[in-house]
Amino acid sequence: MKYIVSDDQEFVYFVVQKVACSSIKTALLPLFGMNTPKRFEYTRKDGSTGLRIHKLFDRSDYQIREEQFIAGLNDQYREYFKFAFIRNPWDRLVSCYSQKLSNVNGPGLKLPAESNVELYRGMPFAEFVEAVYAIPDSEANPHFQSQHMVICGSGRDKPILADFVGRFENLKADFEVVAKKISGSQQLQLPHILRSRNRQFRPYTEFYDRRLRDLVYERYQEDIEIFGYSY
Repeated sequence: MKYIVSDDQEFVYFVVQKVACSSIKTALLPLFGMNTPKRFEYTRKDGSTGLRIHKLFDRSDYQIREEQFIAGLNDQYREYFKFAFIRNPWDRLVSCYSQKLSNVNGPGLKLPAESNVELYRGMPFAEFVEAVYAIPDSEANPHFQSQHMVICGSGRDKPILADFVGRFENLKADFEVVAKKISGSQQLQLPHILRSRNRQFRPYTEFYDRRLRDLVYERYQEDIEIFGYSY
C-alpha cells in the first residue's frame, strides 16, 4: 500500500489502484516541483509522449508505505488533509481484467510466489473472478486488493482514515473538491480518462452473470458495505 505525501501542501493521497490513480498522480505532479528525467518518458503508438508516472513517484521521496503513514498518523500527518478515491467493486474488477489479463499480450498481474492460484494472460473473465475470490487480501495484487485495506484503519470497526473519499463515478467533480483544498491558486488539471480498448466501452454489468456477481459481492462485501456500493 502506498501513500503520496506533500509536506509543503500538507496532504496525503491514499493510492487505490484501478481508481484513476495514474490520472490523479499526473494532476498532482505540479505541486511537487519534480524534474521528469527522460528515462520516465515513453512514446505512445500514436507518436505522443507519455510519462511513467508510477515509476516516477516510486523513486521519489514523496511516496511512503503503510508503516510510515501509520507511524505518523497521530503526529506528523494528524492535521494533513487526507483523501482517497474509490470505485464500484464490480466495475473495478472488470477494469483490472480488461487492462491486465484479457489480452494475451497484456502486462499481467503478479502474485506472491507462495500463492497456489494462477493468473495468466488471456484467461476467461469468469476464471479470473473465481481466482480473485480465492485470493485473500493478504496475497492479493494491489490492482484487485480490497479498497478498505488502503483507506481504513484496523480493528473491528475499520474507521475511514481519509478526510475526503471521492468516487470514480463522480471523478471530475470530486477531484475539483480536492484540488481547491490542496492547490491554493495553482490550477490542477485531471487528464482525460481512457477506458481499456479491450473493454470496448462495455458497461461492467455485461461481464457478469448472477453467479459471478455474487462471488464479487462475497469477496468485496466489506468494501460494498463500508462505501455504500451496489451492483
